[in-house]
Amino acid sequence: MSPQAPVDLKTVVVRLCNRDALGRTEATVQSDIRLLLIASGLNLSENDILDVTLEAPLGDRRRIDIEIGRTVIEVKKSLASGAALDDATSQLRGYVVERCRQLGQRYVGIVTDGRDWHLFHSIADGLSPVSTFRIDPASAEPEPLIAWLAAVLVTQKRVTPTRAAISNRLGTDSPGHELERATLQDMYDANRDNPEIQVKRELWAKLLTTALGTQFGDDEDDLFVEHTLLVATAECVAHAVLGYPITQLTPANLLRGELFAQQSQIHGVVDHDFFDWPLNCGDSGRIWIAALARRLQQFDWSSVTHDVMKTIYESVIGVDTRKRLGEYYTPDFLAESMIEEVVTDPLQMTVLDPSCGSGTFLFHAVRNYLEVAESAGMANGDAITGVAKRVFGVDVHPVAVTLARVTYLLAIGTERLAAPDRGPLRIPVFLGDALQWGQRGDIFASETLNVNTGDGAHLFADQLRFPQDLLADTDRFDALVSDLAETATTREPSSRPTVFASIANRHHLSEADAATVRATFEAMCRLHDERRDHIWGYYVRNLARPAWLALPDNRCDVLIGNPPWLAYRHMTESMKDIFREMSTTRGLWSGKHVATHQDLADLFVVRAVEQYLTDGGRLAFVMPAGVLTRAQSDGLRSGKYPLGKGANVHIRWQMPWDLSDISHTFFPRTACVMFGTRSREHRKLAPQFERWSGKLRDPTRSWDSIRTSLSRSVQDVQVDDATSHTSPYKSTFRNGANVYPRLLTTIRSDVVPPLGVGSGRRAVRSDRGIYAKYAWKTLPDLRGVVEEEFVFPLLMGESVLPFMQRPAIETLLPFDGYKMMTDAEIDAHEGYGRWWHSAKSLWNEHRSSALSLQDSLDHYSKLTSQYPLASQRIVYAVSGMHVTACRVLDDGALVEHQLNWAPMSSVDESQYLCTILNSASVTKAVEPFMVSGKGGGRHIGAHLWKLPIPAFDAEDDLHRRLATLGARAEHFVEALDIPMMKAHGRMRARVRASIAASELGPEIEDAVSELLSSALRG
Repeated sequence: MSPQAPVDLKTVVVRLCNRDALGRTEATVQSDIRLLLIASGLNLSENDILDVTLEAPLGDRRRIDIEIGRTVIEVKKSLASGAALDDATSQLRGYVVERCRQLGQRYVGIVTDGRDWHLFHSIADGLSPVSTFRIDPASAEPEPLIAWLAAVLVTQKRVTPTRAAISNRLGTDSPGHELERATLQDMYDANRDNPEIQVKRELWAKLLTTALGTQFGDDEDDLFVEHTLLVATAECVAHAVLGYPITQLTPANLLRGELFAQQSQIHGVVDHDFFDWPLNCGDSGRIWIAALARRLQQFDWSSVTHDVMKTIYESVIGVDTRKRLGEYYTPDFLAESMIEEVVTDPLQMTVLDPSCGSGTFLFHAVRNYLEVAESAGMANGDAITGVAKRVFGVDVHPVAVTLARVTYLLAIGTERLAAPDRGPLRIPVFLGDALQWGQRGDIFASETLNVNTGDGAHLFADQLRFPQDLLADTDRFDALVSDLAETATTREPSSRPTVFASIANRHHLSEADAATVRATFEAMCRLHDERRDHIWGYYVRNLARPAWLALPDNRCDVLIGNPPWLAYRHMTESMKDIFREMSTTRGLWSGKHVATHQDLADLFVVRAVEQYLTDGGRLAFVMPAGVLTRAQSDGLRSGKYPLGKGANVHIRWQMPWDLSDISHTFFPRTACVMFGTRSREHRKLAPQFERWSGKLRDPTRSWDSIRTSLSRSVQDVQVDDATSHTSPYKSTFRNGANVYPRLLTTIRSDVVPPLGVGSGRRAVRSDRGIYAKYAWKTLPDLRGVVEEEFVFPLLMGESVLPFMQRPAIETLLPFDGYKMMTDAEIDAHEGYGRWWHSAKSLWNEHRSSALSLQDSLDHYSKLTSQYPLASQRIVYAVSGMHVTACRVLDDGALVEHQLNWAPMSSVDESQYLCTILNSASVTKAVEPFMVSGKGGGRHIGAHLWKLPIPAFDAEDDLHRRLATLGARAEHFVEALDIPMMKAHGRMRARVRASIAASELGPEIEDAVSELLSSALRG
């Protein structure tokens, strides 16, 4: 059949996945696969049919079923049995190894029966599985299979690099990513003992510990490999965007950027860095880089925007990893609006983003400068030279720096870069610790820049030292460091460093400076002889730039960006010590009960202003919304920060933007923007902000297209006061138990076997709910027969509607009614013992906590403290935009951590308090305390008891009236016809709306308003 003939691809796929079809043979499966490959838009034309060769012969007379380019496919009639897959894999091994040997390139293999597709790559001792795709016979659609094949075969050309295309072909779930990742991991494992690779790995870990507060040890090799893949991808894309034919460049050209400097006089885009270690891996590194370039060459990079860097990052680095590292990037519209607000004279102002991430703020600052320059009639070459002296970026994350440099280039644009009047250009984005806390103040000891080449344990004894005055001319300093590193590398190993005199002459070093630099050069030579060089020139050049920017004459006019958000409780112990010391000195440490909530962002802003902002300069930072009101940010809001010995840094705070109503669409936490000016006089942040609200359906759009859809209004805010908790109910409520993950703990009934399960036992399986996270989503259900004594009713967030408890779910817990059981006690019960050991095994493999499963379930005694169960209890949901509360009607139910609970003295007290909590009046009264959470009030329960809700008094007429209203509300809600929904928030909204529309609603609001008004007066 001609490949142009109409083909019903769905019919072909349905046929392929039907293993039981009459007349099905390996030959018919091969034929259908061939038809699918040619007809599915994989860029296989008539001429390519010759490359899709059935039974293609190998040199040793073995035969390949199907071969396309660098992929061989072994086809079987059915892979339903494991033995069939093992046999096919064994046969495929010979095919792939032989092809790799014959052509010296990477070949991959696929074993398939049309329904299951297994991808393998070659390793030293055979084949290793990389990716599996399975067609669901119940929904046999061709598109997912075609996307999977496209990512493996890489036969399509000029693919537009949209978010979807990049995700499908390069994302973490794509076979293309899995193949590149697996190959790179094998290469790292084989070369990890190389001393130079070890140095790069150690310095990478050191920087990420500083950047993210997580200690990166040997178990983080996976992340090092992921970052290497991401950086290599970005560096290849940088070449492709600027028109270089990346499949024709040498691996060194791609990973070290030599052509940028040699041919185009563009420096600092791609550099000798932590991630060029594949170049030290011989042929395996060369083959991998070439394969990666071929994969990226399928895209048309000629018209990309800066968004592509964020898209690549978010596609290659998985969601779980990004969340663990706190890596979330600022949407363009917000960066644009902030630039517009504070960069009022772009041709004269210097702008620094000290935590530049992938470069979003840099992009818009560069574009802003160039647009104004063009309007002013400035020549292109002068504009490019000017912007590189006005817009700077620093980040301590080595991957972010690579992305930001490419983003900076994209902001300038290929047309401007290719213009004949463009002079030499050094991209001013630097790897460095903007906080300078990694150096602890020693970086300029004795008027020198000091860089320790050790790892903190004095693994290496050398120190690289440079006179501080050399940093005054950054181009000269960079050239000197590059010359030192290059000469140390190219000299004969172990020869005496006799060439230093010519280096000193070339760079016009004074006699005093030459003496210091000579010692540094000799240290770099020793590092080279120990195979620990190469990285140090890059490391020193970048580390020096934040220090240069901190010199008084170099401070900037505008500080802007999105600083790292890292809570104290997530820092390493050593990081906590430094953070507390620096925060205490500057009056930022609140301590006590809010210590664990203090955030690195507060210190980062003050430290950045202290070091990099000139007097009268402006700042604009995206911050957690809690800084506007929370007690832990009292010090930041003060505007006055002592430095010791009578010195202070002062900020005059200005009206902030509260983004709580919209920021949940682009951040995991709600956000605000803080504005201020460095001044000789401080001004405390006023309890007022400009609230942004409206529908933000697509946060990726530009500021011009979004601004008219948002409303902005000035509102007062109630600042948190740790002593303002006035309700006596605060001390009576406790949070429920951590019954999590549901896969291991909550259950539903399973099919009973034909002969039953015996007395006192139940057949059960996992009930993971609809909100399972991460690994718990994909793991198979636990199933078993367990003793009924371990089954408890459980109330979760979804169990609670206003004035109504929904039916409890069931949970399995190692609890005897008094205490948590030990493993030995659990083992005495055959059924639950098996379940428990399976659950423990999965917990230990996939947990994100250091706690054991038993300890997690009863963390802070939140499970055992519920016993003995009180006869009257109420619960309310911890999170949400409104308080949702009800009485507990299931006397034996435990309460889970999505709910807070408290014992009540009577039914009347329970109904009194439920009436108050479910009222719109309470929500409105709590609003001034809240500037965080989805829609503005994600955790309303955290602020509830700042209201003076009085304890129930049976002698008080208003209290009795509220209890009666609560009883009426319970009957009203019980009579409602509320359809069951997966989203319990919508069910709650239906109940609230029904109550509000009834005659009962106004009565409740009037009574609650009267109660709160009276309590506030008295």
